[in-house]
Amino acid sequence: MRLQAMIAGGLAVLAAGCAGLAPRAGRDESDPARLALRQQLSQSAQAAIDRQDWARAQADLERLLAEWPRSAEAHHRLARVLRAQGRIDQAEAAERRALELDPEYLDALIGLGEIEITLGRFDAALTDLDTAIDLAPDRAAAHLAVGQALEGLGRPDDALAAYYRALELDPTSADALLRVGVLQLARRRPEQALTRLSQVLELDPDCVEASYQRGRAYLALGQPAAAVADLRRAAGRLPRRADVFYHLALA
Repeated sequence: MRLQAMIAGGLAVLAAGCAGLAPRAGRDESDPARLALRQQLSQSAQAAIDRQDWARAQADLERLLAEWPRSAEAHHRLARVLRAQGRIDQAEAAERRALELDPEYLDALIGLGEIEITLGRFDAALTDLDTAIDLAPDRAAAHLAVGQALEGLGRPDDALAAYYRALELDPTSADALLRVGVLQLARRRPEQALTRLSQVLELDPDCVEASYQRGRAYLALGQPAAAVADLRRAAGRLPRRADVFYHLALA
C-alpha cells in the first residue's frame, strides 16, 4: 500500500504540473525555435501523463532534457513518470539530478524522500523531508511522507503526530486519513479508526485498502455484516492478500 500510495501521490503532482511553466534552472531564451520545441515536448509529455501513457511521457521528457538538460523541473517530472512505472532506481537518479541543479527544489526533495521510504532508507528520507519542511512548513505532502518514514522506523506515536499535521494542512488527504485509521486500529481504537476510514472512502470510494481496514474496524466493533461487505469488496480486488482472507474468515 505504501508504494501505491506514493505512486498515487506522484500522479497528483504530475497532473498539477502545467506544460510551459518557467524552468527552475538554466533557461536559454535566445532561440525562439528551441523554446517552441521545449514547449511542445512539455505539453506532449503532460498529455501522455494525463492518459497514463508512461512510455510516451518518458520519451517526450527525455527529448525535452536533451534540449534542456539543466531544467530541474524536467528531471523531476521524469522522476515521477519513472516512479509510476516502478523504475525506482532511475527515478531516484532523476530526482538527485534535479536537486543538483536546484538544491532547494521542494517537490524534488519530497519526491526523493518518498523514494527513499520505498527503498527502506527511512533515516535518509527524514533528512530530505526535514529540509523540505524547513523550506515550506505548510506542505502537507512533506508531513505525510515524514509520517511514513517514522512508521518505517517503528515510531508510531511520532508518525501519528506527523499525519495529524498533514491533515491540519489538507483535511482531504485520503492517504493521511488512511494511515491514521490504520494506526488507530493498532492502538485498539476501532471507533476512531472507523470514522477515519469512512472518510477515506467518501473521498475515494475505490480505495480498496480502506475497505479492508474498515472491515477490520467493523469486525473489532462486533458488526459482522458490515465487516463482511467491506472485506468481500477488498478480497475481490486483493486476491493475493492472505491477511484480507484471514479477516474475512473471522467475520
